Parts: sequence; C-alpha cells; structure tokens
Amino acid sequence: MLILLLVLASPFAAAGEPPADTGPGWEFTLAPYLWGAGLEGSVEGDGVSSDIDVDFSDILDELDVGVLGSFEARRGKLAITSNLVYLKLSPEGERPTSPRLPGASPGSFGVRVTADLLIFELRPTWEVFSLPLFGEADPRRIALDLGAGARVMWLDEHVHVKLEPGVPLGPFSRRFDETIDWVDFVGAARVRARLTEKLGLVVAGDYGGFDIGSSSHRTWSLQGFLSYRLGEHWDLAAGWRTLEFERKAVDLEMAGPLLGAVYRF
Repeated sequence: MLILLLVLASPFAAAGEPPADTGPGWEFTLAPYLWGAGLEGSVEGDGVSSDIDVDFSDILDELDVGVLGSFEARRGKLAITSNLVYLKLSPEGERPTSPRLPGASPGSFGVRVTADLLIFELRPTWEVFSLPLFGEADPRRIALDLGAGARVMWLDEHVHVKLEPGVPLGPFSRRFDETIDWVDFVGAARVRARLTEKLGLVVAGDYGGFDIGSSSHRTWSLQGFLSYRLGEHWDLAAGWRTLEFERKAVDLEMAGPLLGAVYRF
C-alpha cells in the first residue's frame, strides 16, 4: 500500500512567524509535512451502515492513499489559505458464522468498504490585534486572526457484503454505491505567538455547518503545533490536528500527529 501525506501549508501556515506587519508586499508559505491520522466514524449507503475505526497504529493497513495540499498568501493583516485533502480508505472485516446444516462447514460474513474523501477549504482571515508578550520593546508577540470560510466535501463510497452460508448454495453478495457532496460554511480563528527568537506557537480552528441548505449538521477542526526556526526561510514544526464532520449518512473524525518543514518566501 502507498501512503503519501504531502501537505503544502495549511496547518503549518505562518508557523512560528511573528504577527504580520502592514507592509505592502505579499508573503507566501509552503510546508510539506506528514499527518499520521487515524479515522473513526461511520458511513451509510443504500440503507447499509458501515463502521470505520482505523487506529493510528493500524493506518498502514487501512489507508491506501492520502494526498493533501495547501497554500497561504499573506499581505499585511490579510491572509488567504486554501487547502486540498484527498484520502482513500479500504477497511474490511470478516467473521465466521455457524453451519446451517449438520455436518456442513462453518460459513463467513465479510464486509469491504472503499471510501474516497475529497475536501477543499478556502479561508480568508484578518489580523484583529497584535500585542507584545513582555513590553513594547520585546520582539516576542501574539496575534489573533479571525475570518470565515468554506469547506467543500465530496465522498464516494462502495460497500461489498459477502455471505458464505456454509451450505452447497451460495455464496451471496451485494454491492452498495453512493456519492454525496456538500458545502459547509465555517467561522475560523488562529492564534500566532513568537515565544522566543526561535520558538513559535500556532493554535487554529474553525466551526460551522448548522444544517444550512445541504451543509453538515456540524463540522469543526482544531490544530496546534510548535515550530523551531532553522534559518531565514525554514522552520521545523510538530503538532496535532483533528477534523470532524457529521451529516446524515456520514459521521467521521480524522485525528493524528503532524510533523513537517515550513518554507517561507
């Protein structure tokens, strides 16, 4: 199986940066990183519900492909972040069933799910304040960014159910396929702090849904990480990210550690 978790920016955008100044130029951030996310929840198609529970330790066995990419552009107090997430998950399970006839061999019941998840996020934010941590002359500062955004969701799922009844008849199988998509509008916030000359802290999150139109009942994400400045353009960052959404036939949570390198230009 192939696992490619390559992300350009979003959770690590502005990692360790002091609050933006009011200069006229644009600043950009790219951050390749790994997200060791587990996945938990349920999906339903054609009246059949399938549970998904992929522990962090089992991710290599369950996750086929994960491709994530994001980019942030900042000018003065304005920041615009876009983020693309693609995950392909193929969990499967099988359990034995009792023989249906005397002397017959045991049967089995198996379920295999293939789910493709695509998420696109766009979040413009504005720096509402920037304060020094220890006096006006101290370069260590903290800033708050607020804004709104949208998260576009697309889920394509295929469920294969197979029954081996343990008798000469069979096996019996059925497939269920469903594709759903929707847009969630969210409010977003991010706190950025320069703790020391080299150490930075970022905590960011969003919340939305509210059953507006075809949107989720609720959706939220939260991420936090520490960064360490390696040079003029590079930081090393590590943290955690959680993303959850609940909507009709889909209730999923993705969570796991982050590790990456941040490039600013």
